[in-house]
Order: sequence, then C-alpha cells, then structure tokens
Amino acid sequence: MKERIIAEARHLFNQFGVRTVRLDDVAHQLGISKKTLYQHFIDKEELVRLVLETQLDENLREARVIHTLASNPIVGALRIWDRLIAYRQTTNPNLLRDIERHYPTVWSVFEAFRTTYINTILAANIRAGIEQGLYRPDVDEPALAWLWAAQSQWDIPYTGAETAIKHHFIRGLLTQKGLTLYEAKDVC
Repeated sequence: MKERIIAEARHLFNQFGVRTVRLDDVAHQLGISKKTLYQHFIDKEELVRLVLETQLDENLREARVIHTLASNPIVGALRIWDRLIAYRQTTNPNLLRDIERHYPTVWSVFEAFRTTYINTILAANIRAGIEQGLYRPDVDEPALAWLWAAQSQWDIPYTGAETAIKHHFIRGLLTQKGLTLYEAKDVC
C-alpha cells in the first residue's frame, strides 16, 4: 500500500505541484481513507520526501546505466542531456519550487542529490572524455559539470532550444578527434 500511495502522490505532485495537493486528494484518488494514509506516513512532509527520493533514485539509476552502456563519452553526454531535458519537461516546475519554499528539510535531499549527480555522472563523463582524447584537456571539470546541470534545466520559451543548447555545450568540449566522432552520423 505504501508504494501505491507514493506512486499516486508522485503523479499528483508532478501534475499539480506539492503545495496544491492535499493528503485528502491523494487518499481520494486511491479510494482510501486519510487514516489509512497516516498509517504509512507521519505527515505530508514525509510523503513529499519519499516521493522525491524515489524520483531522484530512479533518475540516478537511469543516468548510471546510460553512463555505463554508452559507447563513448560523447554518446553518453548526448543521452544524459536528453534524460535531463526529459525530466524537466515531465516534472511540474512547481514541484521543486514548492519543496524549496515549504519543505527545507526535503529540499536539502534534492541539493544532496544534485551534488551527487554532478560529481558522479556529469563530472565522470567529462573526465572520461578527457582521458579518451575526445574532450579538451583544459576544461574546468567541476565548473563545467555544474554548468551542464544548470543549462539542462533552463526554462527555454521556444521549441528546439534545448537541443541547440545541448549541441553547443557538447561541441564546446570537443577536441578535433571528438568533433570527428561527433559529426559521424551514428553519434548525433
């Protein structure tokens, strides 16, 4: 039952934001009483934290699979960037905004995740690209990893901008060897 509640709350939070969804709404959607909900969760903050942790764990797992299975860092970067864009496009912007404003303890979970994601996925990709001679050796790895995370989450007002930014960012990392591979039809 706990997993069902988390799944339904996640759906509602992603659709409407955290602040507007009440525990009554979650219980109603599941056809259970609010009392049943409180048997599994102390309060709304605990539910919000578990929903966020579940969502972030899935994203980190998916990114690790992409990083592990990519044929080279360029392919990995393109796929990771696409995953970050998809996350932004499928998550209500109010979800994170509401958490930041109203649930500071839960927000610290998100900030820790972001740091882990940047240090284990994005920086690892940049490091691998440099080691393989595909990315320029003079790049500031930590700064670019943080910039990558930030740029992939920008709210761009017109269609196609995310793809253009992604390609500009990745091209800026590349050596001549990397550019040759990047321009091959099987990479892009």
